[in-house]
Amino acid sequence: MIQFFREGGFPMLFILALGIAALVSSSRFAWRPDPRNVESNRTLGLALLFATLTGIATDVAAVMHHIPAHPEWAHSPDRPLIVMTGLGEAMAPAILGFALLTVQWLLVSYGFRRLSNTL
Repeated sequence: MIQFFREGGFPMLFILALGIAALVSSSRFAWRPDPRNVESNRTLGLALLFATLTGIATDVAAVMHHIPAHPEWAHSPDRPLIVMTGLGEAMAPAILGFALLTVQWLLVSYGFRRLSNTL
């Protein structure tokens, strides 16, 4: 798990923090559904989505800047493998962020189901 966070870099901290906040908010909504809490779940989900996209863009940019900066990588016959490895690491924010968004909205959907049963 530490290697996973190392691959994703600094943006993973923001994704994790927003993800925890989104999970807490959506869990509260699932436990006690209140229509007033829907907007906070929506905005936390959007913030998490944008943090995830920013993390992906940051990591892809790092790959694209670091390979040309190292002449031994830029002229290596293994350059495609180096790029593939870098892009694979750049997907760490997507894996974490989209997994957290999935769980968040599963909890919200459960809260909506409970809300419709009480109306």
